[in-house]
Amino acid sequence: MINHTRLFSASVSGTDTETFASFCSLYRQRQDALLLMTQLMQMIKFIQRHRGMSMGLLGGNSMFRDEFDRLQVQLERRLLSVQALARQTNELLSERDQENLLSAWASISHDWQLDSVIDNYELHCHLIEQLLGMLATLGKQLEQPVSSLIERPNEAPVPNIDGSNYPKRFRHLEALHFTTRQMPAVIEQIGRIRALATYAAAIGRCDAHHDGKLRYVIRCTRVNNEKLRHQTKRLDSILDPNVNLLSQLKSYEIKLAFLLNMVEQDILTGKKITADSKRIFTVASDIIDVYFRVVEDGLRLLGQWQEEDMENWIQLVYIE
Repeated sequence: MINHTRLFSASVSGTDTETFASFCSLYRQRQDALLLMTQLMQMIKFIQRHRGMSMGLLGGNSMFRDEFDRLQVQLERRLLSVQALARQTNELLSERDQENLLSAWASISHDWQLDSVIDNYELHCHLIEQLLGMLATLGKQLEQPVSSLIERPNEAPVPNIDGSNYPKRFRHLEALHFTTRQMPAVIEQIGRIRALATYAAAIGRCDAHHDGKLRYVIRCTRVNNEKLRHQTKRLDSILDPNVNLLSQLKSYEIKLAFLLNMVEQDILTGKKITADSKRIFTVASDIIDVYFRVVEDGLRLLGQWQEEDMENWIQLVYIE
């Protein structure tokens, strides 16, 4: 009988076996982190939608009711799914983080109809900020490419915007920061505009408090979207032309400008508001959904790069 273990041991040293085990452990941990990040992004997306709809309902627009009720049930299930995944992924989310999520959701969902509109808004924002913080923390675990475990004698350059050579690990960092920090931050600002403007249009007026909040978040959105535009241009120059990550974002810059101008002209006039709250919600949601698809594409790209690292490790091809 052939001793396959002996044959394998003859071709692979003990050091190689230990290194490969370490590589695979790190690979699996990062796969788990990407999976959990994807679920957290879904939670953020639908908590934001829940916030906008609840604001519309509190403003008196009952057209949101049926979808809101379905969304409430779905969010309960999504939260349970995040908990289950967290338990199965080496506690990438701490027990404290999970308890905080449950507590924040309970505060939002329990007797929400009795909350003041500003309390409802702030409670949603607090939960979303928690989720964004968890997303950023998980992102830190992906900062160093798995391929960095391989000692490479040479580094294949990627053309940079200024013509210089750009190492793959820095391209990886820029894509990671764009996907897990920059994009989610801008999406949340647009989500806040959607919620505040939907409420103001539903109730037919915008008091000084909500006016100030809306003006502030519109200013922040314009500033941060300009930064996002420059980073989009930069990524376009350092990513593979076949990567379909940024094309949708470029086409929606005009739609975002249209939304911001519409809110300023229809909501922040100091006069009685006649704008349709459902239309404002729909226009903002169209933009938000596309921006979320860009984030999802970014997470898939990070996963694809990790798969390539694994394949090149197995084939002993130095990819940098």
